[in-house]
Amino acid sequence: KKRKNKKDKNTPEEQRAKLEDNFQADVKKKRKNKKDKNTPEEQRAKLEDNFQVDVKDPRFEAVYSSHLYNIDPSDPSFKKTKAMDAILTEKQHRRATGKKRKITKEAKAKEQIKTQDASLDTLVKSVKAKTSQFQARKKLKSS
Repeated sequence: KKRKNKKDKNTPEEQRAKLEDNFQADVKKKRKNKKDKNTPEEQRAKLEDNFQVDVKDPRFEAVYSSHLYNIDPSDPSFKKTKAMDAILTEKQHRRATGKKRKITKEAKAKEQIKTQDASLDTLVKSVKAKTSQFQARKKLKSS
């Protein structure tokens, strides 16, 4: 005679139901572990901001004066940090006080050279035009 174990008493449907229950319990446990990793305390620690920005640094002048480097707080990738807040408040402060970018001696020299180059270019163009007119007249007279 064969001895029947308790396992043999379970039908295939009951075995499948137990396996599914075990599987669901494992899935819930894994999800819970993933959620536990991101506790609010850990999130605050991640977001803790110790970075300091020197807003008086001349390397950031373009951020305050040029429209090309505007900071858009409505952008989805914008992260509001203490440093970013300091930059934005400094920009507002500079606009309110009317401070403009300080022009260095080198920048002034470059601007003078550009204006001289522009006037020189117009002079060269006018001389070329007059010479071409003169040569055209000369050809007409010789023909």
